[in-house]
This record gives sequence, C-alpha cells and structure tokens, in this order.
Amino acid sequence: AAAASDDGDWFAPRHRASCTFVDDGAWPRLEAAARALYDWNAKINVVSRKGLDPITLIERHYLPSLALLEAPPLQQLPAGARVVDVGTGGGFPGLPLAICRPDLKFDLVDSRKKKIDVVAACAEAANCENVDSIAGRAPADLKGRRYDLVLGRSVKNLPDFFDTISPLLSKEGSVLYIKGGDLEEGVGAPLNSWAVADLLGGVVDTDKVVLHFGGADVAGPLRRR
Repeated sequence: AAAASDDGDWFAPRHRASCTFVDDGAWPRLEAAARALYDWNAKINVVSRKGLDPITLIERHYLPSLALLEAPPLQQLPAGARVVDVGTGGGFPGLPLAICRPDLKFDLVDSRKKKIDVVAACAEAANCENVDSIAGRAPADLKGRRYDLVLGRSVKNLPDFFDTISPLLSKEGSVLYIKGGDLEEGVGAPLNSWAVADLLGGVVDTDKVVLHFGGADVAGPLRRR
C-alpha cells in the first residue's frame, strides 16, 4: 500500500470503512494522536521503528486497537466505567479507545516514564481529557483502584499478566487481551474470542486475536499454584 502523505489523511477511506463503530468526529483526533506519536517516535523509541511509516503505524497499532470497540465487553460498558491499559507502551490499545469513548475513564499505565510522557503528549494533541497517564507498575502504583475492564496487548505471558492485574478487577470486571499464537499452559479457554482481522473486515492482515476473560479465569492460575 502507498504510504500516507504528510498532507493527506493518515486514515485512508478503507481504514475508516473498516471501523464503522468510530464516530466521524473522532477521526481528526485519532490522526492528531498518530501524528504526534510518529514525531515523538523519531526522538524516543516508543514503538518499533523497523519499517515504520505512517501507514504501518495506523495498520499495526491503531486499527487493531480500534477493533476492540466492536468487542461486546467494551461496547457494552456503561458511561463512567473505569478501564485500565496495563503495559500501554505507546498508548495501545488504550489511547485510541479513550479518544473514541469519551464517556469512559481510562488509566494508561507503563513502568517506563519516557513512554508515558509521550502517551500524555499524544493524549493532549488529541484533546483527550478522559485519560490519566501513569508512570508506574500495576498494581502497586494504582493506589487500590478497581476497574470494570482491564486491557493488555502481548506485554507478558498471560499467567504473569493475570497475576499482575488480578487485584485491579472490580467484582464484575473482565479482561480484553490482544494476542498472537497459542495460549500458555495453565490458562483456561477464554469466555470468548474474536479475530482482529474479522473485526476489521479483513482490511488488516494479522493473526492477532482478542481474548475475553472473566474474573474467575484471571484467578484460576493463582489458585492452581
């Protein structure tokens, strides 16, 4: 595919068509965040620079994040619900979702302060006021907060991720996790799963899958130790 030009829209018509669940008014803010990240990434290595151009940034990072908007666990969250993205890196998947769901409250957490500073700058570029960018470790630096939805994206193996985020879940809270490859030993089948490529109507070629786990699934590996 041709790279997006500096003057043109970074989200091509085929990208927008694949994300029918994104309001028209969100696209300029998503693009502002993407451009800010691209500029920052030239100075600070926030996401892998290998082969990174605007089109790759959109298709490798933004669209798979936006695909979660189509997943029922996020789609059905009521206004005011709390969401945390643990190990957010460059702000994925949390920041694009926060831009599209201003009715929800997002905490984006990463232990690397340089990355979180960039995430905060991208959120500011997108006028995204429902985000708290936190440099620290979960759960220790989240001060007893509880969340209705925990997000993750291949930040560590699932049993370790569950161990980390188990104290963060509210009573009815659950997890959406973007992953490629097979489930690790000791992890039960998710409540549900969706292929990212299917959620995006095939516009992105990826083997990544969105997995949905409930609180009992998260506690399972801990009980078996």
